[in-house]
Amino acid sequence: MTNLKIARFGDRNSTTQVTRIDGVGSTELYICVRPTHDEGRFDEQALSMYDNLFKVLSEHGAGPRNVITEKIFFSDVDRQFLDLGGIRKNWYNRTMHTAQYLPATIFLHQPPSQPGRLCELQVYVLFPTGGDEVKVRTFDRMPGLASGKVVEHRGLRHLYLTNLTGGEDTDDLSFSAQAEDMFARAETLLNREGLSFPDVVRTWIYVNNIERDYDELNRVRTRFFREHGVSRLPASTGIQGATYPRERGCAMDLYTLVGDPPLEIEVMHAATMDEACEYGSSFSRGMKVVREDRTVLYLSGTASIDTEGMVLHVGDIEGQVHRMLLNVEGLLEAQNATPDDLVTVITYLKKPEFLAPFYQVYKERSFPQDAPNTVSVADVCRSDWLCEIETIAVIPSGR
Repeated sequence: MTNLKIARFGDRNSTTQVTRIDGVGSTELYICVRPTHDEGRFDEQALSMYDNLFKVLSEHGAGPRNVITEKIFFSDVDRQFLDLGGIRKNWYNRTMHTAQYLPATIFLHQPPSQPGRLCELQVYVLFPTGGDEVKVRTFDRMPGLASGKVVEHRGLRHLYLTNLTGGEDTDDLSFSAQAEDMFARAETLLNREGLSFPDVVRTWIYVNNIERDYDELNRVRTRFFREHGVSRLPASTGIQGATYPRERGCAMDLYTLVGDPPLEIEVMHAATMDEACEYGSSFSRGMKVVREDRTVLYLSGTASIDTEGMVLHVGDIEGQVHRMLLNVEGLLEAQNATPDDLVTVITYLKKPEFLAPFYQVYKERSFPQDAPNTVSVADVCRSDWLCEIETIAVIPSGR
């Protein structure tokens, strides 16, 4: 039996929700952080959000330098980016005094669904326990606002690349050219670590105008994967979103890990859905990674879809949430997991008024109320879809 211990803290009404994973030689935290009050100016909310992050890190024996990744949700990234940059810089400088420890970060225009809330934050934290050493390196010479981290621990090397875009802020590239350059930059950065895109486990692709440009993204991605020999399609989310400045057509985050000996990594399937590649989207429904003390399931963005690739319950938010969560259950069940194994969640709703019916169905289907979950407003890749969800689940070895 494994010594892995998993605990969750908080709920959707608290300022923080945390999943704590105590494993062999390290502790990990998946944290959702919110402002103390969903009212007032952006700078007030952002400052209280980072104060709440500091408090929860301290409660769990961690500090700002242990934050590996940040996903910052803005209600208006173009107007709020500079204010947030100053608050964030002062907060980290107060505690670390060096840019070396800044996390890999995506600055994401994707408004929180909660009325009055102007920002929200998801972070991933890792720190050593016992006598084990955790080596963390920051990527240097990154283009634009892109950032990256490399984490080495117990024979595994984890790579996080965030906020990758194509082209430059001042150019006039088409969406297709931006997407092509975005994938090319990712490959170049992977190559610096002796890796390539076939090694990638998970991607997140944010498209500013997803209803107009998603088909073109699929064409660019499929061509890139074919040219670079990507046969094991990574798990992925493709959703409306933009980084700073918002006129950029797309942005991407990615994650991979490699081990010696090589890890067991498998594509996930569900009996309730067809494969995304059958309708022209080059990603898998999820990715299973077997590690020393756990199995980690990276579930792709999942919506109300059936085995024929058709949208179900058009115009019915409750019906779509039920089917969306049924599909998540199908992915988990195929790996002997349940919703209680979820450690972090992001939910995308087409309209903020869908928040209440989402939570109602989420509770009815016994999904964990204490799992960190940011619920944002974003269009999904088909106009008839009203919601989408992504998650990570962790199963202790030997369970």
